Amino acid sequence: MALNSRPLKWFLALMVVILYGVPFYQAYVAPGETRWAALEIKEALPAPASLAERPFFAAQFVNQARPGVQCHVSAIAAAGEDRLICTWYAGSREGAADVAIFSAFFEEKTGTWTEPRVLVDRQLSAAELGRWVRKVGNAAVMNDSQGGLWLFYATLLGGWSTASLNYKVSRDGGQTWSASRKLILSPFFNLTANVKNSGVNLRNGAFLLPVYHEFLRKFSQVLLLRAEEGEPRWEIRRMTDRRSAIQPALIPQGRTDLAAFFRNAAGGGQSHILKAESPDAGRSWSELTATPLPNPDAGFDMIRLADGAILGAINKTFHDRHNLTLVISRDRGATWKDLQVLEHNPGREYSYPSLTRTSRYYHLTYTYERKQIKHVVFNEAWLKGLDAHGH
Repeated sequence: MALNSRPLKWFLALMVVILYGVPFYQAYVAPGETRWAALEIKEALPAPASLAERPFFAAQFVNQARPGVQCHVSAIAAAGEDRLICTWYAGSREGAADVAIFSAFFEEKTGTWTEPRVLVDRQLSAAELGRWVRKVGNAAVMNDSQGGLWLFYATLLGGWSTASLNYKVSRDGGQTWSASRKLILSPFFNLTANVKNSGVNLRNGAFLLPVYHEFLRKFSQVLLLRAEEGEPRWEIRRMTDRRSAIQPALIPQGRTDLAAFFRNAAGGGQSHILKAESPDAGRSWSELTATPLPNPDAGFDMIRLADGAILGAINKTFHDRHNLTLVISRDRGATWKDLQVLEHNPGREYSYPSLTRTSRYYHLTYTYERKQIKHVVFNEAWLKGLDAHGH
């Protein structure tokens, strides 16, 4: 007699819920003192540019174009003194099983990139996580305040709405990495969390990481992560209720004040970058408001300058990603001015920029026509010259 498979399916579903629900309960629901109390933002702003410093700007490619290979979603961060790491994913197409996350290193003193290498693919991810991985996707890289370098990356069961987040940590500037570990951020089969931009360090050694969801509803959250012995502890807070605000960029505005700027995924034509503010280091958030900046449902990045201004790299268009422009705001994001058009080529794509800074330079990487990752480096004197001349 054939066995009835329905009870077995219900039993397996119950086991999965328990598997994810117990650690979720322990991390977020179990009573205890909140780890969000009395948080303060820790900023490491570069010194203002010397009056004698000459403007500097240079551009090159991180990797070579390869036939049949698409590149997308780069991230850049410091990897030691005068050294940076760039990560991106590449494969036959976005969402393909052969997609891998690559990395390369840039030496500021020589102005050269190392040869790219695979940092993690689905086979390595599955082996390290001890579970099946269908494919890998977006990655973000950032520094903590203790000298650690963190890679956050998505694994997917299907489309982007099935993403879940994992992390790897390096204590030697990205030369070696820990095994991948999964972040259990939801009791519902751990769906769905993805990442685009890096986070913000706090004075207590913890940091905030912005994440976003696309399963059923699109919205953003911020994770408070504290690196402890063994696995890090985290707490999660909702940033938005509107279904169109994803991929936030966090901008420190003071000791506890944060601004967040969001990709507008509403579609339909005249969409603008959205903004919210937090007075308590990300614990609570204001209602969303629209900025004057257009957004064609595309990722962007922003960073705070030494003088407090906000620098953004955006697709300054409503409909596609053929234009990449540097913009600046000196009134906390209320008004903006164009600084420099970096790319403008109708029918092509220049997208998903990532910004960071070192003691001397600002670095920007972005997708170049889905074939390569382009790298732009400039100093504050170059920015001030553009701002003064009203470009």
